[in-house]
Amino acid sequence: MRLRKPGSRVSKPSETSARERAQARQERKRPASRPAGRREAATDRVGALSGAAKRSGVELFGIARELVRIPAEMYLGIAERLGAYVLRAWLWLWPYLVRAWHLGGRLLAVAQRAVTPARATVAVAFVCAAALAGSQWADLSGISVGTQNYIGLEDVAPAPQVSEKTVGNAHAWAGLPLAVLAALAIAGSARGRAKLAWALVPIGFAVIAISVLVDRSEGLDEGNEAIAYESVTAELLAGFWAQLVSGAVLILLAPVLYRVLRTEPTESETRTRSGRKPLLSRLRPRRPRRAAEAGR
Repeated sequence: MRLRKPGSRVSKPSETSARERAQARQERKRPASRPAGRREAATDRVGALSGAAKRSGVELFGIARELVRIPAEMYLGIAERLGAYVLRAWLWLWPYLVRAWHLGGRLLAVAQRAVTPARATVAVAFVCAAALAGSQWADLSGISVGTQNYIGLEDVAPAPQVSEKTVGNAHAWAGLPLAVLAALAIAGSARGRAKLAWALVPIGFAVIAISVLVDRSEGLDEGNEAIAYESVTAELLAGFWAQLVSGAVLILLAPVLYRVLRTEPTESETRTRSGRKPLLSRLRPRRPRRAAEAGR
């Protein structure tokens, strides 16, 4: 046991420990908290608003995605069903299309062998002659009365026609013999006399002369209707133009018909050029070889 010397002070316990003193120094160094100012309050409000905006944007994006997804799923479902129906129809129709394609190819091959330039030109010429004959029964012109009252209403309510004239009556049906002559010239040229095609030229000029010199003046003649009615108008109708065009086409077809018929080879020449014998020579009986040698 250690004795205390006389006159020494009694040691007192330390009032504070080292840790407490360190905490006190840290508290003294820490700046005193000040109340939030305007800048800090504004920053807090901006942060709150930005967070709310972000949350709202996310919600709106989700809603928009649903609005797009639902109709898209419905459309895809409908499109899938329709696609299945279309596929079934196509699979059912495809064999028929293939058959039609092969049939069209065969018809085209037959047409290429049968429809020659000469035959096509002859057919067009016959149609033109038939059109010339048919135009004789068509209407040449129509006489309308009161046309001033129907100005601007021609498409809705045209002026009434009081009389019509026929093409054949205007020139005593002279177009019919001209059409018959044109058909005979075409038939003769098609049977090997190509020079007969030039006969279509005077026939066509005769048709044009009758149309311009006779039918036009006769069709535009208002006659007694100009005295009985006011604002009378005569108009040429389709029959006049059909006859005029038929004559012009006959003139144009004459050199074409002559050219294609003159250069068109006959059937025997075609078979000989292709390496085949004519039909008559193939039908003749052949002589035996031995008999032919004995005859020599």
